[in-house]
Amino acid sequence: MLKVDKKEEEVRYKNPAEYEKYIRRTYDCMKADTYQVEISERLYYRATKDKKIEQWLEDNLSQLSYCMESLSGIIAVTGGRLVRCICHLDNYNNISTEIFASDNLSEIGQLCEAQTCRSVIRTTTVNEIEEQANYNSIFWTSEAESAGFKAKA
Repeated sequence: MLKVDKKEEEVRYKNPAEYEKYIRRTYDCMKADTYQVEISERLYYRATKDKKIEQWLEDNLSQLSYCMESLSGIIAVTGGRLVRCICHLDNYNNISTEIFASDNLSEIGQLCEAQTCRSVIRTTTVNEIEEQANYNSIFWTSEAESAGFKAKA
């Protein structure tokens, strides 16, 4: 039986800068044009020291591309389009996603000046972003429209 140095097994990267280079090279979501991913220096640091945090970060980054495609589709179904999206991974179990969506159609379906709405979804994993977006389409659809009726003033 081979004896493995426990310290070597736990820490794959010597410093956060080395780990950040690895993440930027490895994950497609870090090279995307349609959205941004921002990872805090603190999270890089913690991931180099704790295997559980490293695994959480890499699992979420591997799912992010699919999640962003799905998010764009969810917004399109409600008649909008994703203008900009920034996914902030600030700390372990702390993801904040800023969504800027635009609706180019008026109430009668004609083109009009676009209105951009901003919403923020706070989650602990990437999978929850899609769940929240499905549940809370009210973020980019007026409350009256999302309820299926026109409100009267």
